[in-house]
Amino acid sequence: MATSIAPIAPVDPPVIKAAGGILQRSTPRGDEVMVVYRKRHQDWTLPRGKVRDGESFQEAAMREVQEETGCSCRIGNYLGTISYADDGVPKVVLFWKMSLIEEKGTKNNEEIGEALWLQVPAAIERLTHAQEKALLSRIGSMPKQQQAQSEASAIPVEAHPPMPAAQRSKTSSVEDNRAYARLLRECEAFRVELGFLERRNARGDNFWAAAAHEQLNNVQRCLASNDIEGGWFCLHAAQRYAVFGMNATELANRAEVLREEALKITSWRAEAIESLLSVGNESLTAERVADAMALRNEDSTNQYYKTRLTGDQLRVLLIICGLAAVALAPFMFLSGRIPMVAAVLFFGLLGSTFCSAQSLILGRVESRISNLFITLTPVLFGAIAGLAGYAIYEYMAVLTFHTGERHTSAVLGLAFLFGCLGQRLLARIASGRKRKKVRA
Repeated sequence: MATSIAPIAPVDPPVIKAAGGILQRSTPRGDEVMVVYRKRHQDWTLPRGKVRDGESFQEAAMREVQEETGCSCRIGNYLGTISYADDGVPKVVLFWKMSLIEEKGTKNNEEIGEALWLQVPAAIERLTHAQEKALLSRIGSMPKQQQAQSEASAIPVEAHPPMPAAQRSKTSSVEDNRAYARLLRECEAFRVELGFLERRNARGDNFWAAAAHEQLNNVQRCLASNDIEGGWFCLHAAQRYAVFGMNATELANRAEVLREEALKITSWRAEAIESLLSVGNESLTAERVADAMALRNEDSTNQYYKTRLTGDQLRVLLIICGLAAVALAPFMFLSGRIPMVAAVLFFGLLGSTFCSAQSLILGRVESRISNLFITLTPVLFGAIAGLAGYAIYEYMAVLTFHTGERHTSAVLGLAFLFGCLGQRLLARIASGRKRKKVRA
């Protein structure tokens, strides 16, 4: 977080965008991070640099770390932002936590004089700039420091120990355990940030700090009960309360980050975020930034929910196709029209499943349609519609332009096509008419 920051001009000045990383490795002596010495500035910093045109903040962070340290790395959690004036122009630098993959030993020798691995306390002492020292302290906080932070807080942290790893492994998947660990790390990092804001705003009216601590207590309760989704909801609420403890420059920096994130949002929330943050820096309030964060978090939660729902429904569609293949396979060995009818049903099912999967992947299914029955009904209807295509081919030759000779490939292709059309027709009916948007 920022400590001593030059003010931003009130009339929408240009902002220099930069990104960097806290590169970390584990050693027998403990965790170490890399700091670099810049020749031109004659200072020790975390590896970072400017964002190029057409480049995202994350891409710039990865590139700069690799160029300045000679290490390939894996990007992790977003840690925070620092800001200052570079020749009178505001500059924001976004940092991500990174883990070492391979140390190649070739760095940009023209700009970087030395790159050192140091333990976190030594790295904090070596860094030149106070803002980077505060940022690095997030991953350097030890349990004793966390305990001291809790005792210094206005509201003590309630004792809700996280669920033991052995107990989680019995009831949770690998993916859930990773989500649990990520939430725990984010919560601990934010607790350090919240303590910094409290110490800087040492007043009796820090209502936002009390609310943030209450939400952090809720996170601990959710961790104790392995409620990951609820924990993220409470952590996001705590982060929104912390916005009220930021100064004007930090609000401007946070607004800039939210504007960049809004570019990746495809729903109506992107326009709403841009509307909230379209005011000048002198009119930017904590309420606007907090509301924009709420919209961003809501979109992220909604996308996560839709992704999980889509994955579950796609798995069901694959199971339906597998069961249908097993159920219809014995009929292929019978005589007469039965094998052809069985094949037509299966290809009609394939056609309807293909269209349903396409709609799910493209996001055409509304989030409110979470009932699995509503997804499966058009699929089954499409399979039956394949029979209609077969009947048209057999008994209405004038419509299919054939002379009466049966072509198996044409029959199956027509069944697949009618399966698609049947699924789309019933899905369109099930979705109903969309309500038109009315503007005042």
